[in-house]
Formats: sequence, C-alpha cells, structure tokens
Amino acid sequence: MHLITRSLLPLAALALGTAPLFAADAIEIKQRWPIGKKISQTMNMVQSSTITIGPQKMEQKVNMTMEMSTAVTKHEDGKQKRLTVKYDRMAMQMDMGPQKMGFDSAKPEDDPQGIGKVVGGVVGKELKMLASETDEVTGIENFDEFNAAAGGAANSPFGQMFSKDSLLDMIKQGSLHALPGKPVKAGDSWPFNYTVKMPQLGSVTIKGTYTLKGVSPHGGVPCAEIAMDGVLGIEFNDAGKSADAAGPLAALGLKMNGGKMSGTVWFDSALGMARDSEFSQQMEMSMKNPAQPDATMTIPMTQQMKLSLTKVEDVK
Repeated sequence: MHLITRSLLPLAALALGTAPLFAADAIEIKQRWPIGKKISQTMNMVQSSTITIGPQKMEQKVNMTMEMSTAVTKHEDGKQKRLTVKYDRMAMQMDMGPQKMGFDSAKPEDDPQGIGKVVGGVVGKELKMLASETDEVTGIENFDEFNAAAGGAANSPFGQMFSKDSLLDMIKQGSLHALPGKPVKAGDSWPFNYTVKMPQLGSVTIKGTYTLKGVSPHGGVPCAEIAMDGVLGIEFNDAGKSADAAGPLAALGLKMNGGKMSGTVWFDSALGMARDSEFSQQMEMSMKNPAQPDATMTIPMTQQMKLSLTKVEDVK
C-alpha cells in the first residue's frame, strides 16, 4: 500500500506541474502602452523592381531605414495616455540602373543631391498621439504642427502620402492589422481587412488571415508566433475625375494587377507589443509605355520589411 502510494506521488506532482501549461494554452494578444516607458524601434524596408522599355531593362532598388521611439506618459486629464512618437533617424539608398543616390540624417553633410530636404523632413519631429485607458489609439494632438514641420504641403512627398486619418490608422494598427478580440490557441485564425487612404495617390487595401502558430522563445523572450497570409491592392485616384481627384500616378495609367503579402509577427503578450515583424510583398504593376503610348509595360516589384523592437526603457 505504501509502495503504491509513493509511486503515485510523482504522477500527482507531474499533473500539478503541467496544469498551468494547459491553462495557459489560450493566450491574449492585446496591444498595451505602459505608462512611463519609452519604446524604441527600427524599421527597414527593401524594395526592388524591374522596368523594361523596349530592349532596355533597368533594375531599381530602394533601401530605407527609420529609427523611432515612443514615450508613453499619463495625460493631464488623468485618464488618457499620451504617446510621443519621435523620428530619430532616416536613411535611404536608391539605385536606379547605374545611378546611385542616398542620404542619412545622421550625416546631413553627406547629401549632395539634397534628398534629405525632400523626404527627411520628419526627422527630429514629434507626433503626439492619444490613447484610451484600454490602450486604443484614438487621436493625434498636433497633426497640423507636425505636418507643417515635416514639410507636409500638398505637393510634398509627406503631404501626398499621409492625411491625419491615414497616419492615425497606420499607427493604430501597428504590426498587427487586427487583434483576435479573445484568447487564442495554437492553430486559431482571425481575419483582417485594412485600408489606408493616401491624399492625391489613392488607397491601399490589405486583407487576409492571421494564424497563431504557437508560443516559443524569440530572442530569449517567450513570444506568440503569428503567421500572416493576405492579398493587397492599390487603387489609384482616377485621372478621369475632377482635377482635384486626379492623381499623378493614375495619369500614367498605373494599375496593380495583383499583390500578395505574407510574414510573421513575434508578439510579446507580457509586454503587449510585437518584438519583431517580418513581411514580404510581391506585386505586379502596369502602366503606359512612354516609348509606345499605345502599349502597356509591366513592372514586377518585391518588398521586404522588418520592424524590430530595440529597447524598452524608462521615460526620462
């Protein structure tokens, strides 16, 4: 009897030890903004395309790096949170056939083409966002001020890319375009459908499915590995509409014939944000052939993007 009892003790201990693992099978994936913390991130994007005009083929490549930080503080009303997003550095390298140009905001003196003055206006500027008590991003406090400081005139690259609503939507979504809204287990999926409107250009729509693969260490931290599979489409403003609605790209007959997007997000549920996100896009564009106005040329394009959390520290 005593022998049987003793033999059951290890099994009982094993059962008790594994019970929390079963209870933790379902995890919550929810964005959080911890007050008093400063979150630093780095984004890298590499875009490649091929343009064929007659017998000539030209390869284009753009490599962009952006470093940014978000300081989370309590709002004066005692309820909301303020997210102060600062763009600390931007670097860009563009290769168009034999031509090469680029700039790095960390080396402003090394910019003979003056590219930094055109696309680097956001560097050093602060965008103040508002978040609710439940960590939902709800608004931008200083968009007009930020827009003007970043060179956001209607004919500038920033002004053409972002309106207040599109910038707010982009930051609200972060690395995940949708949250499951309930605890999920490995193998569970949930849909996303997300549209960003860009002034004078058109709109980008991304829709598809997220699937939780499981939880495992990523960079030494337990993270939910979330696979993303989707399609994307770009609708350029119709040049046949009014002059105000006609976009410069639509006038070229630019269209998207199809686009796919896939990737992985490593989400730290304890922290409430992604540690790493990696995405790959493939698409084919078509436009009028400048050498043959009655002909159409196709432009295959790929884009690789990575967003990494580099540091979490106390707000000074």
